[in-house]
Amino acid sequence: MNPTLCTPDEEKSCFACCPPIRPAGYEHVTYRNILRRLLRENTGRYHASEKERHPITGFSCWALGYLDPGYKRIGCLLHPALHDGEDLRSRVDYGDKCRRETCPEAKSFLLLNTAERAFWLHLAEGLDSFSYSSRKENSLFALLGWSPLLLSMISAEERGVGIARSPFLKRYPFFTTSLAPKANRYLLSKIIDKEGVPLLRDPLFRIEFERFSLEISSLFGLRAGSPQAGIFSHFLELEPDFRDFLRLHLHRTRMHPEEAVEIKTLVDREIERFRSRL
Repeated sequence: MNPTLCTPDEEKSCFACCPPIRPAGYEHVTYRNILRRLLRENTGRYHASEKERHPITGFSCWALGYLDPGYKRIGCLLHPALHDGEDLRSRVDYGDKCRRETCPEAKSFLLLNTAERAFWLHLAEGLDSFSYSSRKENSLFALLGWSPLLLSMISAEERGVGIARSPFLKRYPFFTTSLAPKANRYLLSKIIDKEGVPLLRDPLFRIEFERFSLEISSLFGLRAGSPQAGIFSHFLELEPDFRDFLRLHLHRTRMHPEEAVEIKTLVDREIERFRSRL
């Protein structure tokens, strides 16, 4: 089997992005009992009238239902994977948006090879579709926010032998951090590329790295509402992780290219100083 993030096995699936009209922070798992009944009703109505077409209402969609007779996997009943490649999502008024919807974590997951994907999916063992689709309950969401290269390195370090969630977090206490992965992965990658994955098993490293992250923010970050000029940071001709670091960690959404290069030089210098203290 070639595991994917959305449908890793026969026991669960991810429907976190369905429908694509949820408010920020919406969690299906909060409404588990209500949604179970609604999903069963959607599934029954869909199979009774497969040519039905009407708008999505509220934060749910009439075409979101159960994909299997055992009521375990949840997903889009109009998806081409269920209809020999024919895409029926035009039957809802958000069909084009549904087709575009792919979370950043899924994109990172696709950069891993099959063995690496299987390794990381061990962290989601025992979850049902509601828990698996929850950013609060499925630790894979946070882990996939870190660099795919880092995830590959950890899988190689463990020789591809999967580890369940609790033992993994005990073995790699760094990942209990509350730091935002995408905002900090530039800093972490620069350190781990030189020092190696075993550093992530040191409980003191997490504490030191969190302190270092705050120091960098104090040195180079902007306060909310500070005036900014130049081009948007995500258009700068710099590596993607550094662009995310500028925008999400330092809150520099616009910069002149020469200023960005100067900050990168200074930040890299601070990273080397931090490494020398380890």
